[in-house]
Amino acid sequence: MKTKFTFILVLVLLTIIPELIFADQLSKAEKEGIQLMREEEKLAQDVYLFLYDQWGLPIFSNISYSETRHFNAVGYLLENFKISDPALPEMEKFQNKEIAFLYDSLTQKGSESLVEALKVGAFIEEFDIADLQKLLASNTDTIIEGNYQNLLRGSNNHLRAFTGQLESRGEIYNPVILDKTAFLEVAQGSHQMGGGNNSYVLQQNNCQNQQNNMPVRNRIRGKGRMRGQRGWN
Repeated sequence: MKTKFTFILVLVLLTIIPELIFADQLSKAEKEGIQLMREEEKLAQDVYLFLYDQWGLPIFSNISYSETRHFNAVGYLLENFKISDPALPEMEKFQNKEIAFLYDSLTQKGSESLVEALKVGAFIEEFDIADLQKLLASNTDTIIEGNYQNLLRGSNNHLRAFTGQLESRGEIYNPVILDKTAFLEVAQGSHQMGGGNNSYVLQQNNCQNQQNNMPVRNRIRGKGRMRGQRGWN
């Protein structure tokens, strides 16, 4: 009986200890960074859905679909490191007051014209790129690094897509957050593929499980893209 009890105790400890290690190995700043990116990805997703409803341009629907994947990828980090999820289930609602303010101001600006809507898209990607670069500079975990690097590649692709749409309309986007050199390096670069490491594979395997936590409208949008269209990583 004593041997059986000891065996059960060992099994329980083997289950609990890894979770405690994962939860405690990150700094407060690293945990808050993951929570920030969760809300930033929701911001991008919700703004692009709004702008697609407003203007009907496929780029907004396509990139919103990609942002949902990014949102789920950050959700994988929250789950993996046992961090509370700040994302509210309702569309267009945010716990972070700065993010909530940005949603209101960006959707208002994007409603003025299609050109302004595309500039809003470029700004959001600048915003994401700048924050991801800061988080990567202070990050100490390889799983988080792999995740953030993939998000960064995706934001680079999205920024190029929006600036390309503006250029095709004879408009030039002037960076608001990134300096001119950093902006041009991204804008003039080539498409970047994601998914080049094990952490990305793991997060993609967990994404489908997290789809049930997303607003129904998002899942419909993701499945309802026109045939022949594609998202950007």
